[in-house]
Amino acid sequence: MIEQPTTPDAPAPAPAPTAQDTPRGGVAEGIFAEVERMTAGGAMSKSDAFEDISRRTGRRAGTVAANYYRIARKRGVALEPRVRRGAAQPKPQGSKGAADAEAVIRRLEDAVKDLATLMRSQDAELARLREQADQFDQLKAIIARNA
Repeated sequence: MIEQPTTPDAPAPAPAPTAQDTPRGGVAEGIFAEVERMTAGGAMSKSDAFEDISRRTGRRAGTVAANYYRIARKRGVALEPRVRRGAAQPKPQGSKGAADAEAVIRRLEDAVKDLATLMRSQDAELARLREQADQFDQLKAIIARNA
């Protein structure tokens, strides 16, 4: 648990309840009540409340938020729909789809051309290595005869 320093003016932070201190589901209920108290009247955002509780209790902010929202859904609280980060936006219908397909085909053609170029250079490299191996074999034979 992370302990926060206290000043004479500030109230001491609440200790994190343990499984023995609270009945099953009691921690989540307590988190819900505390977030509701902290955000009442727009005094603080829910995210800030989750972070504050996280710092005081040593729980991760995501865990605090999950507990809050679990109880909120259980109680039927009206919640805003979740906005997922990095979610793809729906693409508009129309001629853009054909342009996208053409772009994919062009990229695919370029990739095939690059692959063909690499294969040709690899073939040339293999021919060079085979030639060197033949020369090495000839040198070994000369050395063996003179030894």
